[in-house]
Amino acid sequence: MAIFRLNALKPAGGSPGASAPKEPNVTIIAVDDILSHPPRDSGEVNMLGSYVMKPGCRMAQYYQTSSKSKATFESEGDEDTQTYKHKFESEYPGDGLTINEFIAQWTGVNAIIIYGSCSDAFRKVVGTKCAPVQLKASGQDDNDARKKMLVFEQYAKSRFLPGHYTGALVLAEPFQATSGVFAISPANGNQYQLPSLAVTDAIEPSAMTLENGEIVTFIGGGGVAPATLTQGTAGAVEVLLAAGSTWTGLLNAVINLRVFNAGDTTYLIEVSRA
Repeated sequence: MAIFRLNALKPAGGSPGASAPKEPNVTIIAVDDILSHPPRDSGEVNMLGSYVMKPGCRMAQYYQTSSKSKATFESEGDEDTQTYKHKFESEYPGDGLTINEFIAQWTGVNAIIIYGSCSDAFRKVVGTKCAPVQLKASGQDDNDARKKMLVFEQYAKSRFLPGHYTGALVLAEPFQATSGVFAISPANGNQYQLPSLAVTDAIEPSAMTLENGEIVTFIGGGGVAPATLTQGTAGAVEVLLAAGSTWTGLLNAVINLRVFNAGDTTYLIEVSRA
C-alpha cells in the first residue's frame, strides 16, 4: 500500500515568515471546567468543533501587551520517544489588584490557552486535555517598569503540537432552549443547551443568521425522550450528518456543526460529536 507523505512548500505571500500581531485578549480555560474537548482530525492539528463548558462555567480572558507575546513549542526525547512541550509567554502592564488576584487564583490550575493573531483565520491552542499548562508568574516593579510576566507551560509532555481552533470562545452561558425550535443567531450565541424532555422533540432551528464557517454546538439535555437531530430539512436549515446518522440529545451529549451558506440554502454540516 502506497504511503503519501505530506509536503510543506513555501507559504503564499511575499514575506510568509513575518511576525503576526497578536490579539490583546488571551482566553484561558480551567481543564476541570470543560465538559467536552473538540477532537482533532487525522492530521492531528486541526480541531473539529468547540470546547463545551460544564454548567455554570465559562472561559476567562486576560489582557496582554501584544508586542510582548511569545508562543513556542519544543520537541524532546530520543529517537523513539519524541514528544512536545508547549509554552506561552505574555506581559500584563501595571500592578493593580485585578492582575494580582488573577495570578493568585490561576496558580496551580491545569489550564488551556487560546490565542489569536490579526493574520490568521484561526486561533491556536496551547496545552491539551491530558497535558495542560500551568501558570508561572513573576513581577517587576522598578525604575524601568511595573508589570507582570505570565508564563504558561506544560509539565507533562504531549505527542500533539499546538492546535488550530476555529470554534467558539465561550464567555457566557449557552442559550437555554425550551423546545427543539429556537433561532440560531448572534444574539443567542454559538452554543445551545437543549431541554430535558418527557416527550421527544425534533431540533428545527426557526432562523439561522450566523456567519458562514461558524461552529454551532448543541448540548443534550437528556430526559425520558431526548431531542433529536436528523438529516434533511430542519426548520430554516438543511442538516448534513456523518453517515446520515441521527443525533440524540442524551444528557451532556455534544454535536458540533459548521454553518455553510449556499445562496438560498443554509446548511449545518456535522464536524464532530461526543
